[in-house]
Formats: sequence, structure tokens, C-alpha cells
Amino acid sequence: MLGPEPRRLHPLSPVLDLVGAVPSILFLGLITPSSLVLLPAVLALGGVLVAVRFVGWSRFSYAVVGRELIVESGVISRSRRVVPLDRIQQIDIQRRIRHRVAGLSVVRIDTAVVGDAAEVVLDAVSEAEAERLRTVLRSAGPVAPTVGEVGGAAGDHEREVLRIPAARLAVAGLTGSKLLVVFVAIGALMGIVDDLRPGWDEDSLDAVAGASSPGTLAVVVVVGLALVGWLAVAAGASIVSYGGYRLTRRHDVLRVRRGLLDQREASIELHRVQAVWIRENPARRALGLVSVTIQSAGGAEGADGGDSRIDVPILARRDLGGLLAEVLPAAAEPPPLLPPPPAARRRTWVRSVGPVALLVVAVGTAVLLLDAGPSAVGAFGVAAVLGLAAAATAAEVGFAARGWTATPELVVAREGGLIRVTALVPSAKVQSTRLRSSPFQRRVDLATLALDVAGRGDAPRILDVEVDRLERLRLDALAAPAARRDEGAVRRGP
Repeated sequence: MLGPEPRRLHPLSPVLDLVGAVPSILFLGLITPSSLVLLPAVLALGGVLVAVRFVGWSRFSYAVVGRELIVESGVISRSRRVVPLDRIQQIDIQRRIRHRVAGLSVVRIDTAVVGDAAEVVLDAVSEAEAERLRTVLRSAGPVAPTVGEVGGAAGDHEREVLRIPAARLAVAGLTGSKLLVVFVAIGALMGIVDDLRPGWDEDSLDAVAGASSPGTLAVVVVVGLALVGWLAVAAGASIVSYGGYRLTRRHDVLRVRRGLLDQREASIELHRVQAVWIRENPARRALGLVSVTIQSAGGAEGADGGDSRIDVPILARRDLGGLLAEVLPAAAEPPPLLPPPPAARRRTWVRSVGPVALLVVAVGTAVLLLDAGPSAVGAFGVAAVLGLAAAATAAEVGFAARGWTATPELVVAREGGLIRVTALVPSAKVQSTRLRSSPFQRRVDLATLALDVAGRGDAPRILDVEVDRLERLRLDALAAPAARRDEGAVRRGP
């Protein structure tokens, strides 16, 4: 067990950060004409940096004293940071390749403070020390809720909640944001094709259709292979990032382990969950899939550059209820969403179609004043019709996707268009509310309610609903019995 005696990071800590830069340094030295002079200078500079970091390592220590984590650092100016254990929101353990080779880990301890100061980073400690530190910080924190309070199974063992196989992770890559790289690549390839085929004309297009030209056939094969390659990259990136994904639960602690090369472990106490976000795009909706983000109250960026959270990259919609029953029982079977009022459709059209219509009028006026030719006018007309049609479609899709509902324990809000985002917010976690109404909303008695929760990230909001209903919802959320229980049990600490 950790105690009041200060502990240091592993002796290899000063050099691990420099290991990642070694390949780049060596490559730079080899390709530089004066490499015989540059390489020794770079190596000497690396030695100086190691020495400086070693001095910093010798002046860094951490210890658990009572119910506080105390971290001291600094060579010239000394800093002493005290973190109450009951304020710790999330503990992440990350093992990059260089750490795994040395048998070490990076421990990130996140609090609810917004900004970089929210994190205590211990880079690096032994794997056994990382596990021991996490156990001590959890056991010395607030008294864990009983099994009945969190709805878990009896026993002290860690049980599996979710495991995602590699094939499903590949689907996540092919239907997620990483696939956007494919479209960028296609655009670049088309530019290359234009450079290679400056005489591209209708005859060339006929050649593509019939594949009668060897040169054209070669271009088609290259583009096809490149497309397949980029699809493989999208799928592979998802597998590398989330490979071995396993979500487990022990008492009220949810833990995720993932990553093939750089391994990451993150844990969140369930009573610190601030919101659950469900995202689905058209491809995933067609396949019955969603992605889920479990957000805690951490204030700094997480171990992989994101917020303090646990991500479920892909999940079958039929399994969503089971996951929510573990994480947010009140959301396991939420009531049906209420649609926005009819007046909200007009507001949605104004937001979506209005800017496009103004742009069409401005460009159309310029075309008329410049006395453009018939071809330019015709092209503008086609573009205007397509733009207005796309904006109108986006308005209708966005209006159809919107909805909200509320219970004494939970607030649910959904918005978006092609990408639908549903926020599930426990009433107990609503820190404050913001009721806003623009002049255009006030004309039709509508408003937007934002629900502020602890931690980084967007605030869930309910858009374009009657002011009276949102005012009642705001008061109910802040005065809910669950919020008062949470205030006494969590925010003030034991």
C-alpha cells in the first residue's frame, strides 16, 4: 500500500519521452549532407536533455497522506499540489509501445477542474505500481455505493459488460469519421488523373466505360486499388486504436481496456457519470449500430487527447439498453421522446434555408449586374436550385430528428440531421441551466434550454420548445430529489 513516504517515478522516466524522437533524429542526421557533424551534435543535445530531465525526475515525488494525494515537483521553483481523493473523477493508465517494452505505465489522475491543471500525470511507473496506485486511490476515496444502490451483481469480482471483436471494430472504421479520409484521397487521386490525362474528353470517358484503352484501364485499376487501400486504412486504424476492447465493471467502477499498440485503461466511478451521448450516422442507422460516449466530470484532456470519458466505438442498437442499464439505469427504458412544436419547423427552415437564400440573392444580383452570358446564368440557376433543395432537405431531416423528454431522474435531448446525437443527462448532475430565447424565437414563444454538467465538452440542449415547458423543466431539474441526494453524497464528499 502507498503511504505517507514520498515515492519517485521509475528511473527510466527521464529518457522515455526522448525515445520516440530517436528515429526522426537519426533519419535527419542521415539525410543531411553534413550528417557527420550534425549527428554528434544532435546526440550531444539529447544527452543534455536527458540530464535536465533526470534532475527534474529527482525533484518529483508523490504520496498519499490521509485522504489526499500530494505531488511535489520543480527544480528551482518548488510546487506542491494537493488533490483530495474524493475529488478524483477518473484514473487512466496508458502504455505506449516504449512503455510496454520497459514494463512501465503512465497514470493520469483527473479531477473536475477545467484546464490542464486538472490532471496529475505520473510518467512513468511500473505496471504493478500503476495498479496499486489506482487501487489505493479508489479505496481511499468516497465510500463506494452498495451493490443495491448501483444495481450491480453481488460479489467482489470484475465482470465483463462488453467486448468488441476485431470484425466489429473494422465496421466501426468503415462507417465512422475515419472513412472521411477516403473522400479526401479520392479528390487527390482525381487531381492526379487530370494531370496524367490532360486530354481527357468525351472519347476518354467512352474509353473508361468500355475499358478499351490500356492507359485508361490502368488509371481505373490504380484508383480502385487506392480506394480499397484507404478503406483498409480506415478499418485498420479503428482496430489498432480499439483492438482488444473490453469494458468491465467491479462494484461501481466501470473500466475499459483497449489498443493494440498503445494500450489504454480508463476507469470511471458510475456515480460520477455526467452524461451519456449516443451518436448515429445514416450508415450506422441502416445497419442498426450506434456509438456511445460516457462522460465524467474530468476537466482536462484525457490520455488520448479527448475529454475525460469512456468511448464505445460501435454497438448494436439492440444491445444499447443493456449497456445503459449498467451505466445509467434510469435511461435503460426512457419514455418516448416528445416532438418539437410546429413552430419549431419554421425556425428550423429559417436557420437552414435562410442563409442559402440570402447567398443566392446576392450572387444572382451580381450575375445580373455583370451581364453574364446564358451559360453562366444557367449554371447559377442549377446551383441555386440544388443549394436550396439541399438546405430544405437538411431542415426537414433536422426537424424530424429532434425530440426531448424528462423524468424526475433523467433528461433526454436529441438533435442533429444526418448525424443524430442523443444526450442522456441524470437530473442529479445538472450543475446549472441556461434558458435563451432569440428575438425570432420570442416571436413564436420558443426558447432553447442548455443543461450544464461538470467537465469539458458541449452542454446538452433542448432546442426550440415552448418557453413555459422549458421553464418548468429547468426548475424541476435543479430541484429534483436526485439532485439533492447527489449534492450531499458526492459533491460535499464524506
